[in-house]
Amino acid sequence: MIRRRTTRLWGLGLALALLLPPGVATAGQASDGQTAGSRRDPVLQALADQVVADPNPNPGAFLLARHGSDERFGAAGVADRSAGTPMAPDLRFRTGSVTKTFTATVVLQLVAERRLRLDDTVQSLLPDQVRADNALSGAPITVRQLLNHTSGLYDYLDGLLPHFRALDQYWPRDQLIGIGLGRPRYFPAPGARFRYSNTNYLLLDLIVERVTDRDLRTNLERRLFAPLGLRDTSYPLARTAIDGAHVHGYADVSPLLPNAPDPTRSDVTAFSPSEAGASGALVTTAADISRFYRALLRGRLLPPDLLRRMLTDTVPTTGGAAPPAVAYGLGIYVYATDCGRAYGHGGTALGYLTFALNSRDGRGQLVAHTNWSSLADTGIDDDFWTAFQQGYCRTSGQTGTPAAQGAAD
Repeated sequence: MIRRRTTRLWGLGLALALLLPPGVATAGQASDGQTAGSRRDPVLQALADQVVADPNPNPGAFLLARHGSDERFGAAGVADRSAGTPMAPDLRFRTGSVTKTFTATVVLQLVAERRLRLDDTVQSLLPDQVRADNALSGAPITVRQLLNHTSGLYDYLDGLLPHFRALDQYWPRDQLIGIGLGRPRYFPAPGARFRYSNTNYLLLDLIVERVTDRDLRTNLERRLFAPLGLRDTSYPLARTAIDGAHVHGYADVSPLLPNAPDPTRSDVTAFSPSEAGASGALVTTAADISRFYRALLRGRLLPPDLLRRMLTDTVPTTGGAAPPAVAYGLGIYVYATDCGRAYGHGGTALGYLTFALNSRDGRGQLVAHTNWSSLADTGIDDDFWTAFQQGYCRTSGQTGTPAAQGAAD
């Protein structure tokens, strides 16, 4: 994730996602790479074809949608350019910042257990991280402000490039936190506004470890992966290979490796997930992402009051995130559509772009993925967003009236 957000792809991916008629993942696999019980949908297939046929073509793309017991998908292009493996929605991939909702859920479970409070300060929980010459020496920052990106802390990703040596290099968490805390805050008063920063979630990782005396991986496995049966989800840090059938990621690495054989379409699958950690290191599948958000939004993972706060204790994202996100809660984005709100997260890992969108009740869901990303910030494509949100509202059967939006909320 040595990159700025590719906001044009971000907007396109989310726009494509919102067009989809939300589709229920059932156990087992079909012979053509789809989840058993799902069916190829012509609208979704046309969208996947469009992503692959974009003027800057992506190697592959899929969209997996579910609504109630209906699951549909579209897939196009390849998951592996060398082998010619077709793209399919059952393959594993790096999910990037979708990881943040998983991390936030663990933190909120600790709040529910009264082992942590949202108003606890980083300075009191991590006193060893406070130094006179770093960003924690200023005004106190709370757990809530880490979760909703209002801490003002510098995003370590923006300072990573001078430290880059190789795609598979291991990035110690302390080094990444040091980069984030070693630069001045974006603004001095925590809580003043939204400013997305991956440093926040590395500090949450450290807080979870201190409070539970277990690392984040163990907490994720015991609290989320095992109880929900997320058999294809893992949290690798030192391991650069992806186990099992998986999507290969491709990226324009010319700013990093200008002498690479094909720098604008390099295979970056082996890029070290330690660079993202708690902010974006998950490897998973579309079905597992859907199962997680379904359990979360239906109240299986958090008490009702904390789930409500996760979704409604929000800050406006104006000026801090690419539209159509309108707000950020405690580890989750709120997206506005003509037919109500959607909840979820987008994620970029080098070579991968993913979006997870869900209705408030978890019945309507979409996971969209493509296996190419750029290091450049190329802007947002508003035309795509306008067209695809209208398509989403038509295909989902919602009207865009206030009543419909209330139901969606």
